[in-house]
Amino acid sequence: MSVPYINYKQLEEFYTIKSTCELFEMSKNELKSACETHNVQPRRNEIGVYGFVKYDICRLHNLLYYEGRNHDSDVREEDPWA
Repeated sequence: MSVPYINYKQLEEFYTIKSTCELFEMSKNELKSACETHNVQPRRNEIGVYGFVKYDICRLHNLLYYEGRNHDSDVREEDPWA
């Protein structure tokens, strides 16, 4: 699964589930599956709407962004002798 690049400095403080799907360019079912896999759950804000705070958006995006990358290149970058 590939997610687009997101500039964390430009993120809002809270995203609804629908707006998170648009931000990550994925369906609601794909988002639900990704959240369950990475143990990131939506929260209720002060008016009772479920969604994700900025911290959770950044955390989930980081996990999904690097999950979709080629893992072979990551190993070479970490190994100075490669």
